[in-house]
Amino acid sequence: MLTSALAALVVATAAPRPFTVDDLVALPRVGAPELSPDGARVAFTVGRLDRAGDKIASALYVVPAAGGVRRQLTDRDERISSPRFSPDGKRLAFVSTRGGTPQAHVVDLASGEIRPVSDLPGGVSELLWAPDGASLLVTADVDPRCGADAACAARAEAEAKGKPRLATRLLFRHWNEWRERLRTHVLRVPLDGGAPADLTPGDRDAPPAVRGGVDDLAVSPDGKTLYFTSVADPLEAASTNADVFAVPLAGGEARRVTSGPGWDASPRPSPDGSRIAWLSQARGGYESDRFRVMVAGTDGKDARDLTAGTELSASDLHWARGGAALRFAALTSGYHELYEVDVRSGKIAKLAGTPALGGRPRVNVQSVSYSADGTRAAALVDGISAPPEVAVLEGAPGKARWAERTRLAADALAGVARPTLRPLEAISKDGTKVFGWIVLPAGQRDGERHPAAVLVHGGPQGAWNDAWTSRWNAMLYAARGYAVVLPNPRGSTGYGQAYVDAVSRDWGGKPYEDLMALVDAAIALGSVDGERMCAAGASYGGYMVHWLNGQTDRFRCLVSHAGIFDLEAFFYRTEELWFPEWEFGGTPFEQPGDYQKFSPSRFVQRWHTPTLVSVGELDYRTGVDQGYAAFTALQRRGIPSKLLAFPDEGHWVSKPKNARVFYDVVLGWLDEHIGPAANLSAKAR
Repeated sequence: MLTSALAALVVATAAPRPFTVDDLVALPRVGAPELSPDGARVAFTVGRLDRAGDKIASALYVVPAAGGVRRQLTDRDERISSPRFSPDGKRLAFVSTRGGTPQAHVVDLASGEIRPVSDLPGGVSELLWAPDGASLLVTADVDPRCGADAACAARAEAEAKGKPRLATRLLFRHWNEWRERLRTHVLRVPLDGGAPADLTPGDRDAPPAVRGGVDDLAVSPDGKTLYFTSVADPLEAASTNADVFAVPLAGGEARRVTSGPGWDASPRPSPDGSRIAWLSQARGGYESDRFRVMVAGTDGKDARDLTAGTELSASDLHWARGGAALRFAALTSGYHELYEVDVRSGKIAKLAGTPALGGRPRVNVQSVSYSADGTRAAALVDGISAPPEVAVLEGAPGKARWAERTRLAADALAGVARPTLRPLEAISKDGTKVFGWIVLPAGQRDGERHPAAVLVHGGPQGAWNDAWTSRWNAMLYAARGYAVVLPNPRGSTGYGQAYVDAVSRDWGGKPYEDLMALVDAAIALGSVDGERMCAAGASYGGYMVHWLNGQTDRFRCLVSHAGIFDLEAFFYRTEELWFPEWEFGGTPFEQPGDYQKFSPSRFVQRWHTPTLVSVGELDYRTGVDQGYAAFTALQRRGIPSKLLAFPDEGHWVSKPKNARVFYDVVLGWLDEHIGPAANLSAKAR
């Protein structure tokens, strides 16, 4: 007994250990929270590393919203997504790969019996229930000549197999897949075994395969009308003009509901079916414009902007208070939080009060799900050193608190040292206040300076938030002894639309100055060794790394993943053409100025900083050739450099085995140039 007590005491008093790559890869991945219509239960998925360590398998769970024991509903080697409660709350539909291709399945919550309910040739992406509970509405990739006709689809697949690809339009490929033959449609799948019906036929994506999803679908309360989002412009690759359409659930002609020049999406019919709300961007061609909350009659006429006069960009829209209010999420200063707007007065209030979750003054929320009446919400809550967990919002607006209902990732990190997160501010060259964060190693002592990893986010209209990320995990760098500087220069989201807009047509201008000002501010705090810094980033962050190489010698090393090297070549290589056309004022053959002015390739003669270049060979966003070109420039200049290429990855490194390699190589590169080994080498010289 004494030995056991002593052993327990040793465990209890053991010093926290550093966070490792193995910890990151093996963490349980909690996701896809779905609140039951009555608000009593939350369904969610948990992904875990399989025994071979090569892939993530997931399982489906439910837990009482008020707290209690969670129940596991599946236990196979499969990937599960999109859990959706039936209207009566007695069944749960989900997408599973248990039969090979992802298909819709339904589990009876009383008996636990699971049965497949779809058998579509291309599988199912996402789903929702029809209000009568007799059928599912699923999104699926189909040959538009065939629609829901399985025999026709089989013939089309056999005809295309083994033949060269033939494209006749742009957006023939996207992210990491070819789409020259397929379109995303909404199919109604009867649960009694009847034949599926294509509700959005034709040679178009409805909802959009590029930016759309299940949030862009909704059914009227009477079950007669399907609302969906689609891009009607013939040149989809250069358009962000999406509109909301309505079509009878029984099938028929679709009618256009909205007609704004920007992206109209997330249709939400009111509880009585007399009105419709949606999210809308005012400017056509600009994917990062502010999302407004709009409301109108079901014909879309006389629409009102309920968020006019605010800087809030909305997401996760839902009706509440019987149609008297709408709830939504918005990002402000590093946190996604929930708001409610009164439909009549337009008054907006934040839902959650403070403190929340053990005294944390603000909580980042994502993947919000509501009860049918909108009075209760479930979501994932996370932080920069706290992986996502399921939580439920409890209490009245303004006084509500988030209460965690899982601690799966938290338990897995028990005994792991957590870094310290601090906000960072600076005054840029032109006098503008700019923002960011600094993450310091656990056990940081006053006056102790660390070598720094300066991580540049992508987008460029993105941000480092107090939120968990697996791709550029600040905890890993901090655990290695690095201070982590997370700059949010102009272009970053959450600081007002003018701040977001300021990066366009100025990629290497003010954002570069902001970044350097934030680096100087981090050094001035006294925790960063300004002589030992490495900058790293992906996508736009990778672009900025190449730009830094030609503009400054303040970094000892650089890391660029999926970075843009030549802007003009990037235009001809990427798929979403609206993006460069907005960012650089047109096409390079019509308006070449900004493409040339801000292209890192123009400054190769100034490059001299050792650089690690990483690429995914299936990357159709920035293009693998951009990485190859940058590496060629580095090698030809005689600059110490490495090329890390993943044949089976796209824009992101997502597979567990590849993530291990990526972090090992990147952290090894930092250790070589600014870590303890590099410092000792410098002293020896």
